[in-house]
Amino acid sequence: MSEIASHSNHNQQLAVFLDRDGTLFDVPNQFEINPKTIEALKQLQNKFQLFILSNECAYTIAGVPPLQAEEINTTIDQSLSEAGIQIKEWFVYSGEKKKITEYIELCKHKYELNLENSFLINDHPNEEDNARELGITQLYLLTSRGGKHLAKLNPETLIFHKIQNVASWIFNHPSHREALDAKIHEAANVIKSGGVAAFPTETVYGLGADVFQPDAVAKIFMIKGRPQNNPLIAHIADYDQLAILVDDVPDKARILMDAFWPGPLTIVFPKKHSVPDIVTANIPTVAVRMPAQPIARKLIRLCNSPLAAPSANRFTCTSPTSAGHVIEQLGDKCPVVIDGGACRVGLESTVVSFTGEKPVLLRPGGITIEEMEAIIGPVDILSPKKETETQAESPGMMPNHYAPATKLLAFKEIPEEYAEYEDIGVLLFKPSKLHFKGVVEILSQTGDTKEAAANFFAAIQRLDKMELREIVSEYAPNEKLGIAINNRLGKAANGRIES
Repeated sequence: MSEIASHSNHNQQLAVFLDRDGTLFDVPNQFEINPKTIEALKQLQNKFQLFILSNECAYTIAGVPPLQAEEINTTIDQSLSEAGIQIKEWFVYSGEKKKITEYIELCKHKYELNLENSFLINDHPNEEDNARELGITQLYLLTSRGGKHLAKLNPETLIFHKIQNVASWIFNHPSHREALDAKIHEAANVIKSGGVAAFPTETVYGLGADVFQPDAVAKIFMIKGRPQNNPLIAHIADYDQLAILVDDVPDKARILMDAFWPGPLTIVFPKKHSVPDIVTANIPTVAVRMPAQPIARKLIRLCNSPLAAPSANRFTCTSPTSAGHVIEQLGDKCPVVIDGGACRVGLESTVVSFTGEKPVLLRPGGITIEEMEAIIGPVDILSPKKETETQAESPGMMPNHYAPATKLLAFKEIPEEYAEYEDIGVLLFKPSKLHFKGVVEILSQTGDTKEAAANFFAAIQRLDKMELREIVSEYAPNEKLGIAINNRLGKAANGRIES
């Protein structure tokens, strides 16, 4: 912790500027502060002065008069004070990002702040460019409506599921830029030396080893408890690395690569003989992906080799979309974990095979079949029967996968009787007309499939920790990313295979 202070200039103070709606409160206009938010703020104020940014537009939209809005902010401030949280200043504004910049700069001089090691935490990308100009680091939250704006964010901006995840990350990265870079280099050195390391991608966290070190790849299977008849995906940083894995790239595959690489698309090709059989489960094909996450690609470049990397979780268990999920499932079996925040897509990649006459969708994921067919024409879909009868060409094709320890039931429409149970978790695609007495997780306040996907696995894992009797979930609309969500949900409902 003391390392943070050593990076400040002389006696300059450090600050955290917090958006109110979507940061202090998960749901706009519902001003009950989560106890975990209080814990996070207490942790932050040990080293940082706290400032709150309050947007009047949110009140205006909700029909709240200005005087009442001021009373609400005063009440919130008093509640925080009673909980031991001291807010240095509130800044009430009307949505103009220039004013936020001016306010932060004013605070810099007024309180002698070191902005280089200070943070802006919010759920909207409007202030991103201005924050960068000031030298302050923006950390982005997926709570509330944050998932709607992910496409507008700079790829380098780290995102998080909850404010407590942000607080934890800040204190584990005291000199945040240098600490993160050092961890990436540490992971690269471990992998080059024949070890494994966990790293973030835009889909889920991966557990990586050098493709061309079979003994290292074997460690992946051992750590996960994964059978070796289940192939791994080779992750590349550029097209030069693709050339050392495959000989031929079909024209339609090239079109998809040009459109969606780097990104959440895995393509299965006939492999070169030099690709070790342990990577491909002794079949003559290899699944390849070029991730879009900048940390992932930097790691792969530093390793100077493609990385074989399944999801960094125990076999058939819920996929990890944060470093915390990796540590909870793998513990000290994976001593090196790069914490790059939460994953933006939140579901595994789409997998399409080009090993036959026609492209075949093996697994739905971050790129929809509609997006692919719009540029290459028809794509066949592997039937559930063929999926179980044939040797898997890619991960995620087993009927048991993605499951929490808590029993999970999935419904097209959750029966009304479950609304009365207090000892269950409820996973909703969007707000429901039913009033559930159990613990409710809503994937998207607006029913947006991309936002729901980004929150999906994290919401399941939060419910799974609560020792509930069971989790009941509703399927998403069977369109766009809803197809991929439903694929994971259906397999999660089949339960785990315990190793």
